[in-house]
Order: sequence, then structure tokens, then C-alpha cells
Amino acid sequence: MQGSYSPNRLRWLGLACSVAMAASAYLAGAPAQHGPGWGVGVALWAVGAAGLVAVWWRLRTVAAPGWLLATGALWALPLLLAPPLGSHDVYAYACQGELVAAGLDPYVAGPDALPCRWLDWVSPTWRGTPAPYGALWLLVERFAAVVAAGSLPVAVTLLRLAAIGGVLLATVAGARLARRCGAEPARVVWLGALGPLTLVHAVSGAHNDALLAGLVVAGLLAAAGPLAVAGSFAATAPLAGTDRRTVVARLVLAGVAFGAAASIKATALVVVPFALAVVPWARTGRRRIGAGGVLAGATVGTIVLLAGLTGHGFGFVQSWPATAGNVQWSSIPTGVGMAVGYGLRMAGRPEAFANAVEVARLAGLCGLAVVLVVLWRRAVRGPVAEAVSAAGLALLATALLGPVFYAWYALAGVAVLAATAPRGRAATLLYAGAAALIFLTLPDSLGLVTKTKVPGALLDLLLVCWGLARWAGGVRRVNPHRSPTPGPARPSALAGARMLPGRPRFRRARRGHAEAFRPERSPG
Repeated sequence: MQGSYSPNRLRWLGLACSVAMAASAYLAGAPAQHGPGWGVGVALWAVGAAGLVAVWWRLRTVAAPGWLLATGALWALPLLLAPPLGSHDVYAYACQGELVAAGLDPYVAGPDALPCRWLDWVSPTWRGTPAPYGALWLLVERFAAVVAAGSLPVAVTLLRLAAIGGVLLATVAGARLARRCGAEPARVVWLGALGPLTLVHAVSGAHNDALLAGLVVAGLLAAAGPLAVAGSFAATAPLAGTDRRTVVARLVLAGVAFGAAASIKATALVVVPFALAVVPWARTGRRRIGAGGVLAGATVGTIVLLAGLTGHGFGFVQSWPATAGNVQWSSIPTGVGMAVGYGLRMAGRPEAFANAVEVARLAGLCGLAVVLVVLWRRAVRGPVAEAVSAAGLALLATALLGPVFYAWYALAGVAVLAATAPRGRAATLLYAGAAALIFLTLPDSLGLVTKTKVPGALLDLLLVCWGLARWAGGVRRVNPHRSPTPGPARPSALAGARMLPGRPRFRRARRGHAEAFRPERSPG
């Protein structure tokens, strides 16, 4: 199963790779300091990351969740003792916490307004940028800054603990949700707690998307309910008063989780309609409307409550445009706009580049709306596992089709999909994509997408063209637009009918007529 390497040996090989990556953080992880050891650090990072992915992949057949979780903790330990890898956003989090603790509005001012004592560690892009995060994350940032009392390592450690808490929540809730979906809990632990994406961007990078992912998965679990209870909630079965109260309580709990997640990043709201499709009891019109009201009320109420606790309200809405200033091909619509803009530059219209990007981003949002509707229809028509899968795909689509995409944006979607046991090509694409995302940035947060703008933009354009071609081909196969052959159909249908007087003869003839004109299904 594991070739010549036992799982225990693979565990220690993974630890060695994690140590190499931690060493690379010391040598090449400091911002804007490309000293003599930088090249050695990057080499260590490349070897360690590639080795970690290889070892992680070979452990995919291990069916012991506890053993996998202990292995993940072992691999995480060196990364916890080293500077952040792949991104320096955690330093911006700490400075935003200082800003809030000082009584300034983080939705109006950036870290340089204080100025933050750790400003030199913050990326220049974010030094003057207001916080785009919700009220709950502002509370976490403020807590870390106050408890740290001027110590940057302490602040980073506290923020990492928040991210690790999100990982553990996503893993525990995801394992239970996997049982509800008929999937294997060990695969959730393997992908969620042991995956390279989690180790690099949640454990080391301390991104708030990890906490968001945990809350979203917990909300979906609350909506779906445990297997023993949810299995009795048939759409047509009567429900006792106690059962109704249980459903309402679970919907409120799910709404609180989603509201808390949206109070970190508002994109978490995308999952709320899909959570309604996850509720086994809410399969009829009246029940769905009632369940939707409870879920929406709990979600909005939690958001309003948390916004009031901070005193900053919904100011993060006005700081959203600042995050769209980065033009990178990692966002598919932005990459398509860049490719078109490069073509316009070659045609002598360099001033049209920005307009091309904006139009492509608008088209991407329109495409996202279509994708979400299609996924929603798929969710409400299928079983619970199908609805959970649609929720994960919706989160990934929101990340990839948004104006800006970074690797850690995929944490929530991957955490949800891990509970659905994808198979075949879908599983391979999910696992390979989650692992490949860690190679988009170097240890010092330098994005490789900034060094590959032209080929990356062309890749996005080719990907979109390929997808549209596949979609058009599927439409032609399903609906070939060929009129059925007249002539023998009607006589043969009538000939096969018994010549009885009155309505029975008419019904038999109509039935034969419909069968004769039914379009043939393709073998596929």
C-alpha cells in the first residue's frame, strides 16, 4: 500500500520536510531582505514543500483518523516555532489589532496611521490599507495585540492559535459531516489537518480563512444534524413538537456559525442558501420557507450583534475596493482581462488595459451568479451529500471568480469538500489543486504570479475557452436541435392502438403519439 515505506517512516520523513521548510522561513522568510542565505532558504523551501506533498500523498490510504491527526500535529510543530511562510498578512493582523486597541477606526485608517510598532514587518501594500475584515476578526486581532503587550512573537502565536482552532473545528465537524454524507472521516483529517495547504497557510501563515472554514463546516453540520436524527426527518413524515424544536435549535446554531464566519469575511454568506438545502426536514415549500426564515434571522442577528460589540458597524464594506487593487492572474476573470489587455497593448491601445480588466471582472461576477444558481438547483434536488458538495463548490467558485484570489482563499471550500468524499477526476483535481497552491508564493511572501503575468494570463484565457467549448459541446449532445422524423411515427402509433369507441381509444392513441415523438437519448 505504501510501497517500501511504512506509515511510521512516512511520518518522520514528513517531519524532516517540515523542519526544512521551517529553516527556510528563518533564511528566506524576512520581508524585503534578500541576503546571502536567501537562495539557500528558497532551495530548502522548494525541497521541503515538494517532499511534504509527496509524503502527504502517500498517506492518503491510511484509515486511522487519530494517527493522522497526531501526524499533523507533529508536522505543524516546527512551523509554529518559525516565522510565517508564504505571506506576511499575520503582521498586518497584529497591527490592525493595535489600531483597534488604540481607539482608531480600522475601516478608515491603515497600520501606518498609529503608526504600528511592527510596521516594518507589514507588506508595503497593506501599510496604508484599511481592514477589509468583519467584526469578529477585529475582536481577535485586538485580543492578540493587547495580550502581546508589544511582543510581536506573542501576537503572531496568538493569531496562529486562532487559525489552528479553526482547523481543529473544521476537522472535528468535518469528520462528523463526512459520516452524515456517507464519506470516510479519515479523508477529512488527511486533507484538512495534514494537507500542505493547511500547514503552510493556516498553521504557519495564520490566515483568518482557517477560522472561517471551521465555522462554515460547523454550521453545515448543525444544519444537517446527526445521522440518527436526520435520517428520521423524511420530507413527508409528520414531525413531533420536540423534533420541531430540535430542528429550530439546529438552524439557529447554524445561523450563529454562519454569522460568525461572515463577521470574518462576508464571502461566507455564499454558503447560507446551500445550508438550507442541507436540512433534511426542509424539503417542502412551507418547511423550506420557515427554515429559511430561522436560518437567515440567526445569521443576520449574529452579524449585527458582533458589529455592535466592536462599535465599528459595517465599515468594512467601504474598504473592500482597496483589496481589488492587486491585478494578478490567479483570479481567473482578472487573468482573462489581463490577456485581453496585453492584446490591446500590442494593438496600440495601452490605456485600455485597465478597462479590459474591469470588464472581465464584471463578467466574472456575472458568471459566478450563474454558477451559484446552477449549484443551488443541484443542491435542492439531491441528497444531503450533494448539497454539501454544492456548498463547497460554491465557496471555491466565489474565490476563483472573484477579482482577487490568493491560495488561502481556498481553505474553506477545500474543508467543505473534504467531507463529501469526491471520487475519480474530481478527487484528483481537488487534492492536486490544494497541494499545488502552496507553490504560488515563496517563503518571503513574494508571489510567483507577479513574475509570470503573461503566461498566466494566457493560461486563464485558454482555460475559459476550453471550458466554454466543453459546455457548448455538452449542450449540443443533450439538445441536438433536430426535429423528429415525421411519417411513420403517427401511423405506427395509431396502428398499434385498439379501435375502441370513445375516450379510451383517444387516450391510447395519444400515448402512442407521444412515444413516437420522444427524442432518442444519446448513449452518453
